Amino acid sequence: MGLKTYIKRGLKYVLHGVDNKIVKADIYVLAPHERLAGRKILITGGGRGLGYAFAKKCVDEGAFVVITSRNEKNLKEACEKLGKNSGYIVCDVCDFDSYKPLIEKAEKLAGDRIDSVVLNAGISLHEGNFRNVSQEQFDIQMNTNLKANYFLAKEFISYLEENEIKGSLLFVSSERGMYKDTIPYGLTKAAVNSLTQGLASDVISSGIRVNAIAPGVTVSDMTGYSREDNLYASYQAAERIYLPEEVAEVACFLLSDASKCISGEIIVCDNGRYINRAY
Repeated sequence: MGLKTYIKRGLKYVLHGVDNKIVKADIYVLAPHERLAGRKILITGGGRGLGYAFAKKCVDEGAFVVITSRNEKNLKEACEKLGKNSGYIVCDVCDFDSYKPLIEKAEKLAGDRIDSVVLNAGISLHEGNFRNVSQEQFDIQMNTNLKANYFLAKEFISYLEENEIKGSLLFVSSERGMYKDTIPYGLTKAAVNSLTQGLASDVISSGIRVNAIAPGVTVSDMTGYSREDNLYASYQAAERIYLPEEVAEVACFLLSDASKCISGEIIVCDNGRYINRAY
């Protein structure tokens, strides 16, 4: 957890006191039912957090999954847990010339054409407000969250069309993309939402579906929350932080053939908090 997160939480306790309410997540997941049997899926940022939860759900549902990130240690540990139906590639999504080789390597690992990609890799620097944002912070978030996703999606769509694959792209956005914002993270997610709908409209005639999942605050290294913590959050509609596994259920549905009639949708996973939030 970063220093800024500790300071932010410390100020919260000073202003509002320590929460007396203890909340643990009571979630339900569907039993594995081969919903992704035979599928070959590439997941960026798959070594931990939401990306790992997506990968585990996909493997449990019968897919072969290739995960990527910059951290080989995390990737190795993740694949050891995921088992034989997984592989990894060390890749920095901000290496904009690496996308075609990345897809080719993923295809070799999977032993077949890749049919789906989950564009999950992202970064938030938690600046608080626009007055704290430097050009360097702006650029790194724009490059990681938007430019990388834009051009990897472009490359993957070309790959699908060239090989006549009726595939699927799933962007990982955020609830922050659903309302006005002034910091780079929220702006990138709003752009990803627009990109999702624009691409979906452009490629549906090729049999390619494009959707996005937009989680609320979820347990991860990026948010600084642990599943062992008290998950109570008074500002959330459900009064708690979400777990990666429950978000992965929604992602699995959007990747599966059960959602073949859905494209261009942004599914927000925050119990409707974004509808009434005034930010």
